[in-house]
Amino acid sequence: MKKLTTLFAALFLISTFVLAGCGSGNSKVSDGVNSMLDTTKQISDAINSGDQAKVKEVGPKLEDQWKGFEDEVKKLDKNSYEQIEKYLDPTIAGSQAPKLDKEALGTLNNQLSDALKELQKKAK
Repeated sequence: MKKLTTLFAALFLISTFVLAGCGSGNSKVSDGVNSMLDTTKQISDAINSGDQAKVKEVGPKLEDQWKGFEDEVKKLDKNSYEQIEKYLDPTIAGSQAPKLDKEALGTLNNQLSDALKELQKKAK
């Protein structure tokens, strides 16, 4: 009887760790997406106000945020990963351009935000 109790306890602990590990990837993705959406909002606000210095300051943060959870996204949903990659680099490059192209950067930033929102739905 004691062996059976010990076996169930061990299985319970293993199951708990496995389930916790599965959820942590989605949590990491959700947290990362939220951070990136906050950054794209800051970029959008800076574009709308014509604050090129703020755009240049905030734009590169996207890359660092993305690096923190992109591997989990690749495992979770390859299509979302590809969509984000498609808009991420041009958005960052546009944020660092010598002259702010409000229309082009605004469009890229919106497309990146849309891709992030789609991923957000899938990560729940």
